[in-house]
Amino acid sequence: MDILTQKRITDNGNGRGYFRNCVGYGYKEKLEPSEALIQTKGYGVCDTNPDHTYDQMQAVKRYYGKTGDNPVMHFVVSYDKKNVTDPDTACEYTEQIAGFFKDKYQMITAVHKEDQGNSIYHAHIVMNTVDVNTGKLYHSGRKELAELAIAVHDVTGNYCKPQIKKPGEK
Repeated sequence: MDILTQKRITDNGNGRGYFRNCVGYGYKEKLEPSEALIQTKGYGVCDTNPDHTYDQMQAVKRYYGKTGDNPVMHFVVSYDKKNVTDPDTACEYTEQIAGFFKDKYQMITAVHKEDQGNSIYHAHIVMNTVDVNTGKLYHSGRKELAELAIAVHDVTGNYCKPQIKKPGEK
């Protein structure tokens, strides 16, 4: 079973809070000791410099006047170790899952290797909540999470359990 976790954070910490930390995490700024970065990829943003990525996402928010709203969506897909045993598969699946959002939202994906019991590889999807085409905010309800879980299932062929985590919850 794959696990899809949604972390919706509304406190941006005056521009350098959770949003900036999520972007930085994709670049290995705060990687856990037993964790290895496999790949970072940007969609509509720079994927080589966390400051540039953050600034590009903020520019879209400023353009549409959405700087005070929910700043970021952070999804984590933990791939079942029975199905994903190598980094190439984890990266391929992550890119396909990112396709669910890539025409509307800027995002960065990061694939990490870390033994978490049922998962060896997991992917972070850090997404700007502002649609680059319309300026509308991403709605982050259970329905949308279930739709993304179905997309994960379609990619991996594995049942995907969706869950929502509150701020500060591990």
